Amino acid sequence: MRSETRVNAVAVSLAALAAVTSAAFAGEAPPNDKLPLGSRNLYPSPERPLGWRGDGNGRYPAAEPPLHWGRESKAVRELRVQTRKPHADDTGKPMPDGVIREWLVLGPVPIPAGKSAKGDFSTDEGSAAPDDGAKSGDLVWKAVTTDTSWVNFWPMYNKVVPTAEGVVAYAHAWINSPSGMPVYLNFMPADASRVWLNGKQVGTAGHVKLDLAKGWNRLLLRVAPHLETDWSKGVIQWHFNAAFFGTESGGYESTNILWSTPMPDNGPGAGSPIVVGDKVFVQAERCLLVCIGANDGKVLWAKATTYADAATEEEKAKNAAVFAEIAPMTAKVTDSLQAYCAAPEKYAPDAKLRAERLGLEKKINDLVMRMDLERFSGQGDSEGGEAAATPVSDGEHVYVLFGSGAVACFDLQGKRTWATVVGVKHAEHGYCASPCLIDGKLIVKSSKYLGAVALDCKTGAVVTPMTLWKTKGLHMMSSPVEVVVGGEKLAVMSFGLLVRVKDGKIMAKDFTPPYYNIEDYVSPVVEGRTVCCHVLPKGEDGGRRLAFQTLPDSISDPLTIEETKQCQYNTKAFPTWFSYCQCGSPLLYQGLAYIVSSDAVLTVIDAAKGEVVYQRVLDLSPYMFHGGIIRGGCGSSPTLGGKYIYISDNQGTTVVLEPGREFKQVARNRMEQLWFRYGFERNECTQSSPVFVGSRMYSRGEVNLYCIGEKDK
Repeated sequence: MRSETRVNAVAVSLAALAAVTSAAFAGEAPPNDKLPLGSRNLYPSPERPLGWRGDGNGRYPAAEPPLHWGRESKAVRELRVQTRKPHADDTGKPMPDGVIREWLVLGPVPIPAGKSAKGDFSTDEGSAAPDDGAKSGDLVWKAVTTDTSWVNFWPMYNKVVPTAEGVVAYAHAWINSPSGMPVYLNFMPADASRVWLNGKQVGTAGHVKLDLAKGWNRLLLRVAPHLETDWSKGVIQWHFNAAFFGTESGGYESTNILWSTPMPDNGPGAGSPIVVGDKVFVQAERCLLVCIGANDGKVLWAKATTYADAATEEEKAKNAAVFAEIAPMTAKVTDSLQAYCAAPEKYAPDAKLRAERLGLEKKINDLVMRMDLERFSGQGDSEGGEAAATPVSDGEHVYVLFGSGAVACFDLQGKRTWATVVGVKHAEHGYCASPCLIDGKLIVKSSKYLGAVALDCKTGAVVTPMTLWKTKGLHMMSSPVEVVVGGEKLAVMSFGLLVRVKDGKIMAKDFTPPYYNIEDYVSPVVEGRTVCCHVLPKGEDGGRRLAFQTLPDSISDPLTIEETKQCQYNTKAFPTWFSYCQCGSPLLYQGLAYIVSSDAVLTVIDAAKGEVVYQRVLDLSPYMFHGGIIRGGCGSSPTLGGKYIYISDNQGTTVVLEPGREFKQVARNRMEQLWFRYGFERNECTQSSPVFVGSRMYSRGEVNLYCIGEKDK
């Protein structure tokens, strides 16, 4: 009897497996969309799509990603550092991840009469070769140890110079380079600065090349305070952030990087990938959807969607001459993408080939735009680029949205089933909102519709215009997310605006103009019946405010919010380079909200009480001196991968934290990738949010799509 039961059970299991396999080969979603996010075998469905941050909330509880990975250049890996003046047998201490954590500091040093913080003080100013405890006039060089890449002078000297006027501070380090290979220093000071290497001035603030000599080198930094002016009113900022990177593209030592695939655009790369079965989908400039094998990183296909693809047959017939001119351009774009698919490692470094394709895509859009400036009215060049959104999939199709306003649907094999266009003109910084798939409708933020629009997933036709705001001057940054109340599907928009998906009706808006129609950077998130959203504070400079709305169990019209808690916080007490900016969205997990400023300040808030639990400067090295997406600093959103929270800066560094009411860092990882952009070499910028599937993490940078995981898993 037991034997028969066992045989029957095996037969049922085999039948179920066969059904899943058959469904997969038939293009149908296998019946495992109920698995928790991060599960190895999770497959999306129309009822459970996958898009930005998975379901928009950034939680992948079933994943088991690695804690440790990285890539470090030989030039940085060999560096040693110490504060005391070297003796003959000194070799120094290692410099993990290119960060000096022990400096000699001197201050506050008066600015000489007739000089300014922006100028040189004397011809021998950089010749200092200090030792710990050595005197310089009435001041003494003192060793300080930090637990991040920030050195903050203000707490050291605020009692001596309460106004911080007319003074500067110095930081010095002895650096040992066995081979004398050059390195780059990312140096981000609060205000006017100078950099000397071995007595020679080599730069000011920014991206500084250091031609190190073999053996010991003297690095001296001078930093002036940023006084209580403009954005820093109410606080004095006096600090710097420093990190070292290699100057050679080769010679890296890698750990737990299973594969990396060059992207066809080399940035900006703000959009995140999504994983559908054994395929990874990611958007690229200007208007590409790229499909990559999840197991080996092989490029399977890449397709462009220009305005020409979104034009109707009537528009094509009416403007036959224009489309005759466009046809050979489209063919060249297709040929270029085929070349990329065949050899991405050769295509990506070819700046001429990339520029030609990007130029053709722009020219096609420009030609179509002239036909109807009102209909074809997307953004032009911007910090985030035109491919900053993350695609979304229902397991059968993949839906993409570009800054041009072009929206398209592809099957998993790369066949486009429809394309259309919606207006997405932005107020500033570009269009970065990702689409959301709810109940067969693709929800797209759109300035043309003064808020958003719902498109039919099967045809791309407009189902419901969602007029949410009264102005066209909208920031189009945040993405909508789904929430279900009493069986009714709602879309949560910016600033806690709740909209019924079936008809676009506004069900609740706790925060009225002008507090919910501008500075639309931070996306809402949901956990259970709690919606966490960003709202503008009333007054305090530098302040930010998160609101926590408790939704009812049953639906009503209008929807009654059971309770709203608000928590105002700011990061003015921490090192801040500019304006207390915040680009990433929060993570809401187990009743705590985790949100990170551009300057790497983590704020943890109790959602039930609306109170700050703790704040902490993270051990990251954001760099914000140059234009483009790099200005966002720590712009990616905190993400839960299994048991831990992953938070990244824009220079390839990620810290891994234990969730909870106390800060506990369990790992720090850094990815070096030198590349050339904007006329100079620098490290690859990273702004997208990671995706976790089983034991793997997928992450997009400007240059590459990375798959991170332990090889034995």
